[in-house]
Amino acid sequence: MNEAHHPLDLTHMWTIGDYPAIARLLLPISQTVVTELDISPGEDVLDVAVGDGNAAILAATRGATVTAIDLTPAQIERARARCAAEGVQVDLRVGDAQALDLPDDAFDVVLSVMGVIFAPDHRAVVRELARVCRPGGRVAITAWAADGWSIAWRAKVAHLVPPPAAGAPAPDEWAGPEEVRGRLAAAGLTSRFERRGFAWRFPSTHDALETFTTAAGPYVAFIENVSQVGKEEEGRALLLETIEEANVATDGSCTLPAPYLLFIATR
Repeated sequence: MNEAHHPLDLTHMWTIGDYPAIARLLLPISQTVVTELDISPGEDVLDVAVGDGNAAILAATRGATVTAIDLTPAQIERARARCAAEGVQVDLRVGDAQALDLPDDAFDVVLSVMGVIFAPDHRAVVRELARVCRPGGRVAITAWAADGWSIAWRAKVAHLVPPPAAGAPAPDEWAGPEEVRGRLAAAGLTSRFERRGFAWRFPSTHDALETFTTAAGPYVAFIENVSQVGKEEEGRALLLETIEEANVATDGSCTLPAPYLLFIATR
C-alpha cells in the first residue's frame, strides 16, 4: 500500500482518548447514513475511517458484505472487538483513505461518517472514494455544518495553538456545500446534500467538558498541545466557555447543537 504523508500525527490523535465513548454519542448519524443509502443484502460496502464500527456494523446487520479501513491500528482493534461482540462479520484493515489498497470498481456503496474530512489531501480522498465505487454505485460523506458549536470553539482557541502547517487537515472546509459538491464532481460523482440535525447531550456543561477532554481525540490532543506551552488552564476555560455559550438546555443539563451535512453521490 502506498504511504501518504500526514503533516500531523493523525494516528496519535485518533488513538488517544476513549473513542468508543464518542462513537456511542455519534451513532444516530451513522444510522441516518445507512438508512439514506438504503443498503441492501448482498451489496458490497466500504466504510472509510471506520472508527469503532458504527456504520460498518449497521451495514453488516442489513446483510451487506462490508470492508472497513482506518488509518489507526487502535481503531481497527476497537472495531474488531465490537464486531465480535455484535456477532457480525466485517473485513477490517489498516489503510489510508488517500491511497486505498483496494481494486477499482469494487463496491456498491462507499461511505465515511465524520472520517475523511480529517484527511489532509481532500482531492486524493475523493478520487479514491470514486475509484473504488462501481459505476452506478453510491458514495456518502458527512461533515459538520459551519454553524456548529465546534467550529466556534476552534475559532475561540486559535490564538493558543500554532497556525496549521501547510497541507494539514482542514475539516471545517467540508462545511461549504457547493465546495464539497465541486470536489465530488471533479472525481466524476454527481451529488446532492442535506442538512441534518444532531446534538451532543450531557448531564451538565462540566460533564461535556470532561467527556471531550478525556475521550475525543481532537480535544485530548488540544489539551496536550496547550499544556506543553503552559496554557492548559486557559484552554480548558475557553472550551468550557464555548460549551456554556452553545448550550441550549434550560434544565441544568447540556445540549450542544451540531448540525451536519450529508452528501450522497452517484458515480
